[in-house]
Amino acid sequence: MTRRLDYRDSVLKAYPEVYTPAALEALEVLAPLNRDQHELMARRIARRLTRERGRQRIAFLDPQALIPRTGIRVQDARDGNFDGSEIPADLMRQWIQGTGPATRPRASTESGLRNIAYALLSGADGWMFDGEDALGQVDTMSLDNQRNLQLAIAKDPRFLRVAEKVSAEMNQWAQGFFGRPIVADWRQQLDFTTKIFRARGLHLDDRHVREKDGTGFSASIVDLALYVVNNHQRLRDSGASIVLYLPKIQTAEEAALWNDLLAALEEHLGLPIGTIKVYVLVEQIEASFQLMEIRAVLGRHFVGFNTGRWDYINSVADAMVWDPGFVNPNIDAIGMTYGYMRNYEDRVRRAVNTPIGTAAALCGRAVWSPTSRSAPRRASPQACAGRRQAASASNSRGRAASGWRTGRWCTSCGRYGRRSARTTSSNASSRRSPTRRRTPTGWCCSSRRRAPSGAPATC
Repeated sequence: MTRRLDYRDSVLKAYPEVYTPAALEALEVLAPLNRDQHELMARRIARRLTRERGRQRIAFLDPQALIPRTGIRVQDARDGNFDGSEIPADLMRQWIQGTGPATRPRASTESGLRNIAYALLSGADGWMFDGEDALGQVDTMSLDNQRNLQLAIAKDPRFLRVAEKVSAEMNQWAQGFFGRPIVADWRQQLDFTTKIFRARGLHLDDRHVREKDGTGFSASIVDLALYVVNNHQRLRDSGASIVLYLPKIQTAEEAALWNDLLAALEEHLGLPIGTIKVYVLVEQIEASFQLMEIRAVLGRHFVGFNTGRWDYINSVADAMVWDPGFVNPNIDAIGMTYGYMRNYEDRVRRAVNTPIGTAAALCGRAVWSPTSRSAPRRASPQACAGRRQAASASNSRGRAASGWRTGRWCTSCGRYGRRSARTTSSNASSRRSPTRRRTPTGWCCSSRRRAPSGAPATC
C-alpha cells in the first residue's frame, strides 16, 4: 500500500500503543475521504457567506431533492423510508449520562486515569469521554485521551490500581456525608457504565498527522480510527457496544460523510455494517432543519440525538448575524423554554419519537429519558441511590434531569410529571398551575406549541 500520510516522529515514538500498526493501516484506508471532508468544510463556509451577503434565513431542503452522497430522497427521509438501527441492550436506558475527558492538560497518566475511574464508578448509565475539540490544541492531550481510554477498557493493572484507590476515596467521603459507603464492589461497578467516545468535529485538522503533500488531515478521521481500531475487540468481547458521539454536524451531507467513514472502517475491520453506533450532538441551528435527513443517512449506525444549549445559542447568533434587528437577550436568560430553544427541543424530540422501526433514544448527558419502553437493566443499590439523587435536581445547563421509575421530566417545560399523580417540581410554587397533556415521552405541562413555519409534518 502506498503511504499517503506523514506523522510527527515524536508522537510515533511516545505513543506506540496508540499508533499501532493496525491503527496506522486503518488511517491509510480512510485517508481518501480526507479530501471529501475538506470540500465539505469549504461548502460550509461558502454557504454561510452566501446567507450573510444575501441576508437569507436557513431553509428546509427541497422534498424532491436527493440528499448529497446518498440515493435517499428528502421526502423519503421525512416519511421514514430508510433502514434504521436496533438499539443495543446497553443503550436501552441512558437516563443519566456524564461527560468529561479521560485526561487533564499536561498531566500524568495516573492523573488522567483518575478521571476515568471517577466516571465509571459514578453509577451513571453512560459516560461520554470527551475528545473535546480543544484537546487537539494542547500538546498531545488528544493522544493522552486515547491512551488512557485504552488502559481502562483493557483493565490494565495501572488503571485497576487507580480505580481501587479512587473507590476507597469515594467511600471515605460517603461515610462522612451519608454515613455509609457508596461503592460496594468497585470491580463490578466498573462494568456498569456504558463507555461512549466523542470524536473531534469535521472542521478540525489533526496536529500530528498530515498528507504527504502537506495537506492537513481530519481530526475526526484520526479520532475515529484510533478509538475504534484499538478498542473494538475488547469492547465486543465484554458484551459492550462501540458507541460514538458525533459533534458539530450542520447538514445531512456532513452526516453522510460520517456514515461513509463508519462503513469504510467497519468493512476494513470485518465488522457488520451498523456495529458502530452513534449519537448525534445537535449543536447547530442548521442541523435542526435536517433532523430526519441526518437520521436517515446514518441509517443502521444511528441511535439518538442529543441537545445542547451553549453551542446552539451561539449558532443562532451566527446564523442571524446579517440581521441588525435580531438581538439575543443575556445568554443566561436563554433557557430551554426560551422561544427558539423550545422549538429546537421540540423538533429534536419529534425526530426520534417516530413510528420507524425501533425508537431511537433521545438523550442528553444526565438529562433526557430514552423513548424505548424496554425494562431497565438492574443496577446496584448504590447506583440507584445516585440516580434518584441526580434525578431530583435540574441540570445546570438549563435542562431537567431524567425522572426515576414512576415519572419523567417533561421535555417541553422541565416539570416532573407522574402518570398517576399531580405534577410536581421543586419550583412548582413559583409557576402558575399548568394544563397537562400526554406526549410520547410522558406528561407535558405546557400548552402545545406550533412547529416552526415550513417544518415538515413528519418531524
